[in-house]
Amino acid sequence: MYKAERDNVITQLSPAERDQFRRLIQDVSTRITTSRPGDMVRQILTAQGRALSPALHAALEAVAARDAMGPQVGTYPPDFALKRLGTEERVRLSSFRGQQPVGLVFGSYT
Repeated sequence: MYKAERDNVITQLSPAERDQFRRLIQDVSTRITTSRPGDMVRQILTAQGRALSPALHAALEAVAARDAMGPQVGTYPPDFALKRLGTEERVRLSSFRGQQPVGLVFGSYT
């Protein structure tokens, strides 16, 4: 599920459902240890069952689907190469493996 689809599902929630959604997601974020967020959301869906409104159930399903698409804990990211600024030299992400943490920032600072 793409972000726009998930956002569309969430915007269909009533104000009360949105508050309950926020509380449930906050609960997930405080309980996450080694399991993936989507797994925790699925546990909440199983435990809450029919107590959730159909719209809230759909919003939580959307979050679980989104989290299932992301990278898995402990897996390596795909390797890629980027040019160094001002040169033709290329640097591969894999060249940093085992050395130091690498932070990737995507966006505009203008």
